[in-house]
Amino acid sequence: MNMPRPTPAEWSPIWSLVQIGLPQAMLAAGESGTLVEQYCDDLQQVALCFAPTAQGLPCGTCRSCRLLAEGNHPDLLVITPETGKRITIEAVRHANEFLAFTPQVSACRWLRIAPAEAMTAAAANALLKTLEEPAARAHILLLSEHPSQLIPTIRSRLQRLPFPTMLPGQCVNWLEGLGIPPAEALSLSRQFANRPLRAWQLWESGWVTLRRTWIETLLNLPRQGPVAALRLADNWAKDTDLLLLRELVLSLLGDLLRLQGRRLDNVVHLDYLQSLEVMAQSARVACLWAALEGWARLPESLAQNRNVGMTMETLLLSWVGIWSGQVAHGITG
Repeated sequence: MNMPRPTPAEWSPIWSLVQIGLPQAMLAAGESGTLVEQYCDDLQQVALCFAPTAQGLPCGTCRSCRLLAEGNHPDLLVITPETGKRITIEAVRHANEFLAFTPQVSACRWLRIAPAEAMTAAAANALLKTLEEPAARAHILLLSEHPSQLIPTIRSRLQRLPFPTMLPGQCVNWLEGLGIPPAEALSLSRQFANRPLRAWQLWESGWVTLRRTWIETLLNLPRQGPVAALRLADNWAKDTDLLLLRELVLSLLGDLLRLQGRRLDNVVHLDYLQSLEVMAQSARVACLWAALEGWARLPESLAQNRNVGMTMETLLLSWVGIWSGQVAHGITG
């Protein structure tokens, strides 16, 4: 997939940094599904490129750009954890050794660690020593979804990069540029405006049909009652992407709260506006907030290896309880 490049105006703050001299220690912050990772790709390619364009983008043809395209650049080291594991001190020690050597091809050596919060305490301390006295012609870029989880002494030594933030209208144009029809691009942008890459990935995986199925199932569930909720919980616990379901439910709950406050401009699921307006009128506010809290804490419950079936029962009963007046209990800290 060829991702659209940032416009010259969007990229200007970054290009200015490159021209005056990039800091040796940098932080790129952004949640999963944003374009931060793509921007980091562009930045490291520009930094290693022999002849960037006048707009500050990599030329794409020099030896450095070709090596990057082949995944074989000797002056680039990317450290990521194995699935479900942390970044170890051994990996950071290897990175420190890598930075100590003279660049072989480009004007600098480039270390990228993502996600930075995955470093163990020992690994973070080992990196801190390098940040305090970085090698000449070495740049360190940390990517983080949760910068607050980095130890303060590391955060204080990093300069946060001013990557552009995508607005809803820009997200629509970006998604249309990837071939998504306008109506679907608009719907995706309302839910994932600041995470266009996530929106595109969902589109590719058949999100439009899945979203419709989930929403209609949830909107019909209160009329069907608790027994139907328990049956649905059993089905969804077996083969459903629960974190994706959580995103959808939270957006529906958000819409119900917006409609109760008559804030129509920010409603996400406009194609279900009529049904949501009717349901918002009879939704009990206390139960709505209780359901919101429960669904928000679903990742914590899954991380603690709680019984998935029972967790889903609690959450779907809390959804039904918004209209029956019964608050489901079971997901606690």
